[in-house]
Amino acid sequence: MRSTLLVVSLALLSSAVFAIRLLPHDTTHFGPLVPSPSHLSSYMHSHLRSPISSTDDMSTVLYKFVSAASDFAWSILDSSVEVEESDSEATILRGNPSEKKSQKTKSTAQEFPYWQFIPTTAGKVIPDGAQVTWQGMCFTESSAKATTSNSSILLTITLAKPKTLLCSDSFLIADVAQISLHTYTTHGDKQITWTLPSNLTSADLWDLHTNGLRIFMFAEEITTIAVSVTDTALLFEPLATKAVGESAAARNMEFLSKYAHIPMTKRNITDVKLNASDINSGDFFGVVRLDGLDPMLGWAMGSTTGHTTIALRDANTGVLYVCESTAKSSYWDTNGIQCTPYDTWFDKAKAASYNVVHLPLAPEYRAAFNETAAWNWFRTVEGLDYGYETLLWGWVDTVSDNYPCLPPDFNRCLSWDIINVLFPVGSKIVTQFTMLWKQAFNHRLGTSDLEFADMMQVATSQGIEVDTIPTLIEQDSWTYATTRNGQPAVGPSMVCCVFVCTMWKVSGMFGALGDQINCEELTNWDDYSMLVFDKDYVRPQACVEADPTNEVCQILGEYTLNLNNYNSKAPYPHIAEHCPSLAPNYNKPADC
Repeated sequence: MRSTLLVVSLALLSSAVFAIRLLPHDTTHFGPLVPSPSHLSSYMHSHLRSPISSTDDMSTVLYKFVSAASDFAWSILDSSVEVEESDSEATILRGNPSEKKSQKTKSTAQEFPYWQFIPTTAGKVIPDGAQVTWQGMCFTESSAKATTSNSSILLTITLAKPKTLLCSDSFLIADVAQISLHTYTTHGDKQITWTLPSNLTSADLWDLHTNGLRIFMFAEEITTIAVSVTDTALLFEPLATKAVGESAAARNMEFLSKYAHIPMTKRNITDVKLNASDINSGDFFGVVRLDGLDPMLGWAMGSTTGHTTIALRDANTGVLYVCESTAKSSYWDTNGIQCTPYDTWFDKAKAASYNVVHLPLAPEYRAAFNETAAWNWFRTVEGLDYGYETLLWGWVDTVSDNYPCLPPDFNRCLSWDIINVLFPVGSKIVTQFTMLWKQAFNHRLGTSDLEFADMMQVATSQGIEVDTIPTLIEQDSWTYATTRNGQPAVGPSMVCCVFVCTMWKVSGMFGALGDQINCEELTNWDDYSMLVFDKDYVRPQACVEADPTNEVCQILGEYTLNLNNYNSKAPYPHIAEHCPSLAPNYNKPADC
């Protein structure tokens, strides 16, 4: 389940950063500006180190966004500003970037520097509707009201009672068609003319007049946000490299420790390669790479792995393979669903800085695993692209209890309100983002090829709360327009943990229960927490010497990988379909 949360978060990250860079610095505040998607898209593409191409795979798109976000954040710091009060107007003066960075990071963001740019919802302002009020980080009395005027909406934000003389509040304001960022340093009425693009659809207008202009508030000042963007982007530096460097690994381990309470430490023995004869078909390999992606997945899902694979032996040749759903990247040279000879896979995994554990199946499940059935099914899906179309929906089972939250109190979380605008706006900027939601949401609503706002309107007309759409069950029987070996195809959309579960399912390992399991609903944690592994397995002595306290055998990696809740819940009908995963404790009810 690689790349899961990154897409959503990077849409937020990039929207904020690019909006910041577009803000005019000759006004009495940082704004207002409402960039059209085409304006924002053109600006963004012109400032990427490498332009985004329609042929780029998702991993490439993600890395280009990370690089651009980091570059822009540093340029914000290089041109950071101070605010001087004069006759109720803010005069912008150029400041010293290093001093500004030092001043602005002396806060919670210094101890917890990552993802501090995730905002919270201040309010939804319906045009010609009631006034919305909130308490700002700076202005303790804040409100907004919107009125329609021809082809625009006049949004008036009123700010009063600042906590300090030089504090400020920063907001993202958005609908499903456009997004902008505004920072205010003075009290009073702030008017924003929200121009309606001529190409708005009837569904876009329905959304605007039903859900209003969404106002999201940042918890930190604008330069602190810029620093956090840069610090967060650095977590993903290994996306561009074949191996993970020591400094990047250290940053990611700090992130895991503080944000997910998952500890990892340096190992003295890095390779404990098992003989292929000691591994059986159906055995599980759990993987974590300290590259920003996997640690972020651990934070979101409550898992200590970010990738999963399965062993499968060819009965004719005796060769052991490692099979998986993955994506071509800087460290992996083959795309899609694939099986790689074990020895080759081990060498590639080592070069990629994987940390890997091996979990043998329990004898009864090993006996039930039908190699022939598994191989027959594998050949029907070999070469299909990684399951980007469904990668979010096995994770999101609840309206509000799956989205990751920020330390130290874990009360500020990513939310559906944010995703509800970032999906459509982000997809206007980078068309590849549509694969993350369009087909999956259409499946859930029984519609075909509708755009985001159209689907929200249809859901509302059917009496479906729009924030419950992601929680509707992803069915194993659904197929998606995807690619196979680079060519258009129709087939299942499977991320890594779904592929592993499905391999178990088609092999007959679950018996009659298999028909009642939707593997698409499982996460990494669900895979390795299922009570299907050998509880009486005696680890080889080499495993014990390398990791005396680990429950399982870690066969590869410079850093310890322990599995939380390993082998702890028996499979049951409709497993993992309605389960929370809130950091940092990831408490779950008994039936999860």
